[in-house]
Amino acid sequence: MPGYSSDGLNGPAWYNFGASHESTYQQKQNQQKIDYEPRLVKITPSLIEQQNQKRSEQTVTPAEKKVSVRSKTSVYRLGPGDVLQVVVYGHPELTNPTQSTNSSGDIQGQLINADGKLYFPYVGQIKAAGLTTAQLRQKIVTRLSTYIRDPQVDVRVMKYRSQHVYISGDVSKPCTVPITDITLTLLSALDQCQSLSGSGSAARGSTSSGATSVGVQNVVLVRNGHRTRLDLNQIYSAGRSVPLQANDHLLIDDSANRVFMVGEFSKQMALPYSTGGMSLNDAIADAGGVSLDSANTSAIYVIRGLTDETSVNSESGQTISRPTVYRLNANSPVGLVLANQFELKPRDIVYAAPASLVNFNRAFAQITPALNTIFQTLLIYSRANNGGL
Repeated sequence: MPGYSSDGLNGPAWYNFGASHESTYQQKQNQQKIDYEPRLVKITPSLIEQQNQKRSEQTVTPAEKKVSVRSKTSVYRLGPGDVLQVVVYGHPELTNPTQSTNSSGDIQGQLINADGKLYFPYVGQIKAAGLTTAQLRQKIVTRLSTYIRDPQVDVRVMKYRSQHVYISGDVSKPCTVPITDITLTLLSALDQCQSLSGSGSAARGSTSSGATSVGVQNVVLVRNGHRTRLDLNQIYSAGRSVPLQANDHLLIDDSANRVFMVGEFSKQMALPYSTGGMSLNDAIADAGGVSLDSANTSAIYVIRGLTDETSVNSESGQTISRPTVYRLNANSPVGLVLANQFELKPRDIVYAAPASLVNFNRAFAQITPALNTIFQTLLIYSRANNGGL
């Protein structure tokens, strides 16, 4: 059993429950060597056609479908902290019983207290939290009917203060967005968050590498303790939206939206993944192109799914990872056309291999200083043995 050892015959400590040297089955599996068996796939017109077909068939995930809708309107329900204006037509003494106004001349309104109740003349304390404005209006009309014949009442929300959505993560400053009578969607909440256009590096539209950043794409929605990762590109391309609820928390997570350019490029960098998608040509151009002096343009690789696709060998128990490696031959114009149509995915690694003699030249450049030192030492030793000649 994991964490249990019964080795009384091998030593005096016959009880050894949960000893520090014991490990679970999963921990032992993690300690084993992982065998990487990549699949090498050439970038060809048929691969591009297959990629386009898969893109057209992509749909939102079940988790995304659960929190998103095609079109939906919600009714705002009042809560503690909301400020209301109850208008009784023909009775200004009830509309503004204290005759108080703010600096702009507007009526102050009535506050729903922490208990969710509202006080109104001739009505008294009335439960308002959890009701819509129409339901509260009907309650007030019913109670005022005892004193006023056929009262004409209107209920308006002056300040929405009871319900909020919280936004944090990859933003310059966390913010809160109030929920109003207009359905608040995820996109409108991000638009209202002023920290997205503030003074931080993420807000300025630039990354630490100096590349221009793109719009928010990945968001983690935390609702009632459950986390749902949302791909905004996929959701909105499907014609859906994400209506938000009170106390929803949005974690902006654009750290995953990167494409890594390594190898023989003019600049090795992490590129922000474009909201509208990114082709292999776009990524190469953003990295300043391949270095023509050292790159092997017939061997440009895209490494994808390094740890996503794994299996376990039933005989040896060894973990096998099956990343996919796409190879592009950019020696010809056809290769450049294919690169323009090959779409990258977030976390892809684009590697430009060096030319055949580059590695040898680099290794020789590392050895040359040591060889020079050895030759100089031998020369000095030889001169010393020959009397300084």
